[in-house]
Amino acid sequence: MEARTGRALARQANIARLLAPRHLMFAGGIRNAEIINITRRAGYQGEIYVVHPQRAEIGGIRCTPSILDLPVVPDASFLTIPADATIAAIRDLSAMGAAAAVCYASGFSEIGGVGMARHAALIEAAGDMALVGPNCFGVVNYVTGASMWSAPYDHTAGPRGAAIIGQSGNVCIHFTQNQRQVPLSYVISAGNQAVLGFEDYIEFLIDDPNVTAIGLFLEGIRDVPAFSAACARAAERDMALVALRVGTSELGAQLAASHTSSLAGQNELYDALFDRLGIMQTASVPQFLELLKTASLWPKPKGRSLTVFSSSGGDNGMSADFFTTAGLELPPPDAAQIEAVEAILPDYGHCSNPLDFTAGYWGQENLLTPMFTEMMSRNYDQAVLVIDHGRLEPGAPVDPAHQAMVRSIGTAARVTGIPGAVASVNPESMPEPMRRMVIAEGLLPLQGLHDAGPVLGAWTEFAERSRTRRRIDLPFACAPLDPAGGHTLNERDSKRALAEFGLPIPPGRTATLATLAAAAASMAGPFVLKALHDDLAHKTEVGGVALNLSDAAAVLEAAQAMKSRVEAARPGLTLDEFLLEPMLTDAVAELIVGVKRDALFGLVLVIGAGGILVELMRDAERLLLPTTPEAVERAVRRLKSFTLLDGFRGRPKGDLAATVAAIMAVADYAAANRDTLLELDVNPLMVRPQGATAVDALIVKT
Repeated sequence: MEARTGRALARQANIARLLAPRHLMFAGGIRNAEIINITRRAGYQGEIYVVHPQRAEIGGIRCTPSILDLPVVPDASFLTIPADATIAAIRDLSAMGAAAAVCYASGFSEIGGVGMARHAALIEAAGDMALVGPNCFGVVNYVTGASMWSAPYDHTAGPRGAAIIGQSGNVCIHFTQNQRQVPLSYVISAGNQAVLGFEDYIEFLIDDPNVTAIGLFLEGIRDVPAFSAACARAAERDMALVALRVGTSELGAQLAASHTSSLAGQNELYDALFDRLGIMQTASVPQFLELLKTASLWPKPKGRSLTVFSSSGGDNGMSADFFTTAGLELPPPDAAQIEAVEAILPDYGHCSNPLDFTAGYWGQENLLTPMFTEMMSRNYDQAVLVIDHGRLEPGAPVDPAHQAMVRSIGTAARVTGIPGAVASVNPESMPEPMRRMVIAEGLLPLQGLHDAGPVLGAWTEFAERSRTRRRIDLPFACAPLDPAGGHTLNERDSKRALAEFGLPIPPGRTATLATLAAAAASMAGPFVLKALHDDLAHKTEVGGVALNLSDAAAVLEAAQAMKSRVEAARPGLTLDEFLLEPMLTDAVAELIVGVKRDALFGLVLVIGAGGILVELMRDAERLLLPTTPEAVERAVRRLKSFTLLDGFRGRPKGDLAATVAAIMAVADYAAANRDTLLELDVNPLMVRPQGATAVDALIVKT
């Protein structure tokens, strides 16, 4: 990561001038007239200049023939000119001492070839400038009105709220046109990120008092260490980060020296990174916007306990499904709550959670207020009222009954101090006047019950992380290594290397055909016999493993047959050595533990169902290194195959503490050898009632 000194520090200062400029300059043709009008409508009060070599005026502003003729050095510029002209303009602006620019033009790295050369030239020309883009739509600025943006947007969403950084300009336009009452401060179309990347924007926005949360719409991360450092600082400042990642279809990792590679796809690595950094992930644009709204308008709940109110059994049934699936808890009311609420309900009513306050009490503020207040007075950390509103004609007010119910939960929330929300089942069934009323009551408007569950679940988990905030260990920044320069350590040497870091291995013997019988005679059977050669990465594929051999004679016979099979399968390879080990028979489960080196994410620890199940189940968890025993245990518990470790159908439980310690030994070896390690594979790690033992291992190093 580039340290926050020198050029990086200068760019941070220039981002400040980008977002709060004293003067703006627009270079380009007549389309700038509408862009300038958008800036004026946004309320920008600074000076505006226009550069065009031939036109007298654009947007009512007299044109200056060239950038070098400007009477001031502009703080920020918006360039809607061709790619090569953009590079020349940036070079002139940088030489003048200009702070920042938005480069609208395409034709850079996104097209490859000549575009890559332009990309490099643009970076060189920019120097210390805070350069947005190229191939972007610009910046929407709700705080100062200094918007450099080519599409109309709702100016009333600011000035304080979530900041959104997006790689897609058109999707950023969608965000500015949302009808969900999401408060916004900035929307930045990052484009190709030639100079400024997500990490630069995050670093700046963390300290902006107008920013309540940061949304990230991204396809990928250009610099994982820098991005991680910025997000870790956001976590320290308790700044909520919400991500929506696109391009998540499986890319298909290439099977290299072990099974580990096939279990460490890009999607899972992003998941591991975001989990490490405490970034809340969303699955859709509605969830993304609803979560940013929640982070901006709602306090952090103190726990997972939720009470839900509606006048419909169907609404309550869906609420129970959506909220509990998202990890929230809906415990029943206590006896005192039941007594108090049922005294208010009609005879056919029943106090439960979710609470059906019955259709007969629809809009009855005098009855609903004490009912909601009683339910929210204890045992619950958050509350949701589920009601849908019909379509409103322009200028029409919210229905009086809906107003009454919103006031009821608003009063209850203020009296109890429990955060309250109003959710509609249908996303479209909460018109703008109602959304504004909900917010005015200090409540959260949630549009779409199916999204409300994941949103509140994610926000509650973020609140839990905030209460137990720990220092985030940044993923290792690993220099790329050429796999062609790697060499494989045989099983004996791999196990010995890992054993030095605490990985338990069986007490084995290395022998030749001539010494195998004596080796077997000195050990207690049954035995496992394995071919031992640096060029045999996967021994089972060539018949290089024999199991459950009872005595020395069986071992010798298996070795002779194995030598013939292996040498026939691998012409030119001579098998001279064997590894003889006692066969473990008390394992309750088998795991694979591997380390993969990824060009973007560094070293990745993969933990999954091992043995023959590795390819069948593809049951795996990924952690970025370095990691901790606590993170490893959580990952093991998330495995579908954890039921085997936990005493499936009365079988003995596996030694979880020993399993975690064995996995940490692998992680520690990888950390100590990160400059040379290409790949590591322990498969299987035998989890036993007492202990955990690695019965096979493979290391590939440069």
